[in-house]
Amino acid sequence: MKKAIFLLTALIIAGVSQAQDKTTAPAITGYNVGDKVEDFNLKNVDGRDVSMGMFSEMKGYIVVFTCNHCPYSVAYEQRINDLNKKYNAQGYFVIAINPNDPEIQPADSYDNMKKRAQEANFTFPYLFDEGQH
Repeated sequence: MKKAIFLLTALIIAGVSQAQDKTTAPAITGYNVGDKVEDFNLKNVDGRDVSMGMFSEMKGYIVVFTCNHCPYSVAYEQRINDLNKKYNAQGYFVIAINPNDPEIQPADSYDNMKKRAQEANFTFPYLFDEGQH
């Protein structure tokens, strides 16, 4: 009986896997380190819009995805400040982006981002991706 249940479970899983393989969903692609990234325009915690194009004199950019509510993100805030201090002087602009939806995670709202940036003394732009681009 155990073998029959196991076999039935395996067949169901195999059927679901094959059905998923036959979907026509587009392949998810992203960027790799060193890729040229499309410019964007996002609101900073100071109320101004920021884009990479505003800093065309820089050699490159360090983009960090972070947020207010995640304990790992909060634990790395000083490291991001340190990255900015070290690499901005060398021509690499540090940008932090909060990609979270505040409807799902209210702690990541724009107003809370402003408070967090002030409390943590961010030395880099902390941008809100309102449309989760």
